Amino acid sequence: MVLRGLMGVILGLTYGGLVGVLMFLRTHIGLDRDHPGPLIPNAIEMAWFVTVMSGVITGISGALVGLVVGVSAVGKAKAAGIGFTTGLLVFALLSINSWSGPNLLNFSWLDFVMLPIGLALIDVLVAVVAARITL
Repeated sequence: MVLRGLMGVILGLTYGGLVGVLMFLRTHIGLDRDHPGPLIPNAIEMAWFVTVMSGVITGISGALVGLVVGVSAVGKAKAAGIGFTTGLLVFALLSINSWSGPNLLNFSWLDFVMLPIGLALIDVLVAVVAARITL
């Protein structure tokens, strides 16, 4: 049981690292390093902030749901439900600031794919690997 939980945490953290790398590619391509902008924080600092926070948030969420699915040894359907529900909850908590006004529909579809759908897929992978581990 400990091995399945540890494997779930490792897969969740790996997913966070993958999201961090993808966000790095998304936010850093096309930045002008010589002229970052007059504001504090400038464009380069904001790109790094978005990259790090995306990786940290998805890594922690992935490790949490990976641990739950790995220890409980549920099936693929329940694992996908746990991951999708947790991803929706995290997505909703991150969107609290934009729940009013015109920003309500101004969210990134990549964030929606990254959290609920990505966590559901990672949990299916954790469920499949946990089912193969026999002790």
